[in-house]
Amino acid sequence: MWTYFKFELMQFFKNRKNIAIYALLLFVALFYAIRIAPAYDPIEKIDVDKIEARYLTRDAFIQEMSNRDLSTVHGSALAGLSIFEMVNPHDLHRLEALESGNLHKYATATSEWYYVTNGFTYFNENFSYPAGYYKYGNEYSEDDGLYAYLESGKRYGEFANADYELSINLFEQRTAWQTVERLMKGALPITLIVCVLLLAVEIVIKDRLHPTLLKGFPIADWKKLIIKGVVILIGSFILFVPLSAGFLIIGVQAGFGHFQIPVPIFTHDVWVFDVMSLGVFLAKCLQLLVLWFIMIIEVVLLCSVVLRNEMINLGIGLIVIFAEYFYFNRGVGFQWAIENYPTSYIHVGQIVSKMRNFYYSSVNMSTVLGMKLLAISIVVMLVITLCISLNKRFKLVR
Repeated sequence: MWTYFKFELMQFFKNRKNIAIYALLLFVALFYAIRIAPAYDPIEKIDVDKIEARYLTRDAFIQEMSNRDLSTVHGSALAGLSIFEMVNPHDLHRLEALESGNLHKYATATSEWYYVTNGFTYFNENFSYPAGYYKYGNEYSEDDGLYAYLESGKRYGEFANADYELSINLFEQRTAWQTVERLMKGALPITLIVCVLLLAVEIVIKDRLHPTLLKGFPIADWKKLIIKGVVILIGSFILFVPLSAGFLIIGVQAGFGHFQIPVPIFTHDVWVFDVMSLGVFLAKCLQLLVLWFIMIIEVVLLCSVVLRNEMINLGIGLIVIFAEYFYFNRGVGFQWAIENYPTSYIHVGQIVSKMRNFYYSSVNMSTVLGMKLLAISIVVMLVITLCISLNKRFKLVR
């Protein structure tokens, strides 16, 4: 059995297709670290000139109104005056904190600024969130602005009480570990899961090319399938090696950050966010991601035993990975129990941060439920695969 494991492992890492996947992932990681990460332009970046211009414009309006008889001023102007007088002190405190280099004071003032600004912006026809939330005709721009402002308010509130050194890169989420956080909430999980599918797609089918050689291993088919699954899982973990090159480059450029950085977590109350450390966030993401790796490996093994076609393996694997896109719709959680579909948990970072709960308007989606559903699916497929492999009609090598 050990001999067969070493044979499969050697075959796996000598496979040109697998080597190409690792090489392509390395290229993507380097390109991202060198070209894309430094150009990251957050919607809510720290722009002193913009803050100052906004403050001076509002302050000029306040000074003008102070010299006028307010009984003769239009109601909308009075409403604007009231809001400007409420928010301008926070902008002044932000500017003073940046000028003095007191980043803890800046975090305190900015947290308050987000909460106050959001209070009079959300679904107010006279005010709007920054233009970045309205790109590409986003019909949920107001909701996304609400989420981002309350999330930022919570994040800065935690920074204000931090006992570690703060920095602008930390505030703008440019550090290496924060970049991983952002990518986990974006396309990285699906990218890695697709790579696992590509690594696994012919792991069983290739045996047809060397039937005589493989008949020399006196091992039951079900044992061979388990060994193949373990080999692919090992290969899946190796996917993180080329990614680490990009991580190191980003860390050198913008700092690495640390695991105590706060990550806001959405709660059932849209106006309230909880918080967890970045270390806990990444650990939960990794748990879900590993279960997805095993899930895709099991899908390929089952399809390989039954259908024996590499392209069908690929097609079914892609359907499983992208199945959520067939039913995803904002707010659909009110109508469908989408939290009971294992495929609803593919966006790993958004599940852990509960951002997906916000999108779906679902109170029941959770990391624990997702892990249970994936684990049950894996066990069921594994049992079916092993049972089928005991049937002589489905021998791996004939």
